[in-house]
Amino acid sequence: MNRTPDPRPPHRNTSGRLAAGMVAAAVTAALLPALAAPAAAAPVDWTSLNTSFVERDGSRLVLDGETFRFSGPNIYWLGLDENVGGVDYPTAFRIADTLDAAARMGSTVVRTHMMTSTGQDGANPLAIMPSLGQMNEEAFATIDFAVAYAGKLGIRLVLPLTDEWEYYHGGHRDFTTPFGLTSADFYTDERPIAAYQAYVDAILQRTNALTGVPYIEDPTIMAWELGNELEGMTAPWIDRQVAFIKERAPQQLVAAGRRFDIDPDTLSVPELDIVDVHYYPPTAARVSADAATVTAAGKVYLAGEYASTAASPALLEPLVADPNVTGMLFWSLFGNNDRGGLVPHDDGFTIHAPGATDAERARVSAITAYAAAIGAEPATPAVGTPLITAVDRADGINTIRWRGAGGAVSYRLELSLDGTSWTAVDTGTLRADAGSATDFTSPTGAVYRVVAIDGAGADAALSDPLATETDTRVLVDPLESWLLTEAHDGTTIVPRADGTSVVAASDGASVTWKQDRLLAASFIASGSVVVESSADGSAWETAPSEVGPDGTVAARDLVGPYLRVTLAAGASVSRATIWSAVDAPSGPPAAFASISPASGTVDVTATPTFTWEPATGAAYYRFTLAAQVDLGNPVVVVDGIGNPSITPTVALTPGQRYWWSVTAVNGAGATASSTGAADFLMKPLPSEPLVVEDFESYADDAALQATYVRNTGGGAVTPSITTNPDTGTQAMTAAYDLAGPGYAGVVRTFQTPQDWWGYTGLEFWVQGTPGDDVTVQFVTRGTYWETVAPIEGEGWQLVEIPFSSFAPPAWAGEAAFDPTSVTQIGFYLGGEGAGTLLVDDIVTTVAAVEPEPGTGQPGTGQPGGAGGTDTTVSTEDLARTGLEATPWIVGALALLAIGGLLLARGRRWVR
Repeated sequence: MNRTPDPRPPHRNTSGRLAAGMVAAAVTAALLPALAAPAAAAPVDWTSLNTSFVERDGSRLVLDGETFRFSGPNIYWLGLDENVGGVDYPTAFRIADTLDAAARMGSTVVRTHMMTSTGQDGANPLAIMPSLGQMNEEAFATIDFAVAYAGKLGIRLVLPLTDEWEYYHGGHRDFTTPFGLTSADFYTDERPIAAYQAYVDAILQRTNALTGVPYIEDPTIMAWELGNELEGMTAPWIDRQVAFIKERAPQQLVAAGRRFDIDPDTLSVPELDIVDVHYYPPTAARVSADAATVTAAGKVYLAGEYASTAASPALLEPLVADPNVTGMLFWSLFGNNDRGGLVPHDDGFTIHAPGATDAERARVSAITAYAAAIGAEPATPAVGTPLITAVDRADGINTIRWRGAGGAVSYRLELSLDGTSWTAVDTGTLRADAGSATDFTSPTGAVYRVVAIDGAGADAALSDPLATETDTRVLVDPLESWLLTEAHDGTTIVPRADGTSVVAASDGASVTWKQDRLLAASFIASGSVVVESSADGSAWETAPSEVGPDGTVAARDLVGPYLRVTLAAGASVSRATIWSAVDAPSGPPAAFASISPASGTVDVTATPTFTWEPATGAAYYRFTLAAQVDLGNPVVVVDGIGNPSITPTVALTPGQRYWWSVTAVNGAGATASSTGAADFLMKPLPSEPLVVEDFESYADDAALQATYVRNTGGGAVTPSITTNPDTGTQAMTAAYDLAGPGYAGVVRTFQTPQDWWGYTGLEFWVQGTPGDDVTVQFVTRGTYWETVAPIEGEGWQLVEIPFSSFAPPAWAGEAAFDPTSVTQIGFYLGGEGAGTLLVDDIVTTVAAVEPEPGTGQPGTGQPGGAGGTDTTVSTEDLARTGLEATPWIVGALALLAIGGLLLARGRRWVR
């Protein structure tokens, strides 16, 4: 809203008291949120910061006479989105929020697939071209907005026009299949060529409905790309399409490329401006080598996609000084979800900025630093404003949900009982990906707001307050989409200054919602608006309404589940806030019992998943775990658990007995589990290493190759049996070639999962090319863990890697370490060239245990045994064993680090 919200709900009665039984009237008089005046919904000034076209000067780009280099993301979904519970148009909020995030990262160029929007026979009705030759005007609404908003930020766009792949937004087969042709015919047959050019021409001739600027006259559109990762392009086809586009858009650039390597045909077409190369994963050496090849051919080099998981100083800092590298665009960027939290996407390369985890924030930081180092001067949007989207009340307890604020690194939920004094709700840390929090007190008449906190730890923005009443729930619809509505007629969603408004095309236009047990509603409105409600959706009653001095329309005494707002021609409405009734709890939760681990369970390894019976009437559960029968000095207490199970993120001590209990809570009271505190005993530590792989059981190369299987996404790699000259025993040698994908690896899947619980790490012998890095990866309970081991020097060397050095790959997401069921182990190399990797004798390592004082015997594994509490060994090693940081284990880890243990068979030790 571009204003500082009044923290007080407006129109509170001067007495500060709410009459009992007058919920609807109270909502109207006292609970309306602080909403903006109609002036805030004025049309946007779409003046663009992009006033000059980016031009090509040989193998570089220039802007206003200066070399133009850039960093940025791919935001493929700006036109049509697959991440909204199906395929639909993204909201203006999500488009703006994510482009703002890009700008904060220093981005001055964004690559987006929004012009890749085609289908066949109406199977993709939301596409620009649902069927061959048919154009869909509605599809351009989000595209026009994205182009206009990017211009306001000074961001420029690279726009692929079709796609090699058959994703939800279509691809080049939509121009061949209708003619009964194969995909290869796209480049040779005149019918698909003509159809493709007709589609491109329709796009090029469009005028942006928001800015009034034709696409081909808009400097925001820097380049048209012939297609994403087109594999079958020929030089004549490229030349023909470049000429076609440049004839119509002479001030804009044209790009082309394919995945994984340079398409040689792109280097031979004189008028093609930009060669696009994609990397999964990239290395600085490979990027620089490709950039040198492209610029030597007189073209501009663009890394149009690179795996965001590789974004790091090691990748990006060397490229700052390489003038051949014009553009680096990572894959891919997402922002806040419309109803709360961050947009989920599971392709393995998703980034949210500023990031919700340390790993994600590190990648964002590296990308931002690179942009600054190459001289990018982006817009710097302020931190956005959070919006409370709902207060859900169940069994007397409120859960507050909000839409996040771009640029916020965390949030704080605050509560007021008088609209002026605010206190923080005890929720624990609310990260950037938090979209909800539970108020365990949920007092009557609570007013809530959400505070967005920036990277400096300062309060950056406040949500508008949202008020509640006894046994009510609240729904807020910002009317960015029709997601929450039951029906709409004669209305259009139009982007406005900060959000959207629903605008009536003619008298009688309407929007309808359905919410059980309606009480009251409010709207930001402009023009003539009538609020009605209905029990059956056909017979409507006009609701008593009041119009505040700021234009807010408040309606009360609603009947039935249907709510409708009817608008006169030209009238608009935005942000509907709807209150409805819920049942109060009749008493504390019903009796229930714990299930597992059952009392008396022994030999527990990993921290177990605790389960219990659902308790009727429970709003949430409170879990307690302790090493004492009376649950004193608890190891962990978790409040606000919604489901009858939990796997706490806590390391437990081997050989230790624990007790656990659960309490069910609602607004009327609490009920402890009928079974009381249940106990279980952790398994003692292993004392001998586990042989993971010694390579002695393979009769021949074929047997080894059947077990160690090449990752088919990588380069060539062939394992075979060799002899370890030091021991005379068998080892594995793997000949590899990294050409193409830039990596190669082999993976073994264990027929019977291995249990690595209680061990401290892995140890193995390796030989390879000095200076290379070997990535060691394993899978346990469906989660991936990996780390890098450098090869230093010639000959065999022993590598020991503590489990604390392993982490989930960025593409795999965060995970809890549970090594009780390891199903795979693999070895990978990345970069360029070919070579041979030798591996032998993979075993787990065990923690040394100090003697009990005065006995000379190993400790019992119980807390309180001897151990050096002054050690500087990090307890991170401990967390990766599933163990607790008790003094005796810390001391054992210190012993393990003694240099005398680091040498074996005369070979180099590598930490």
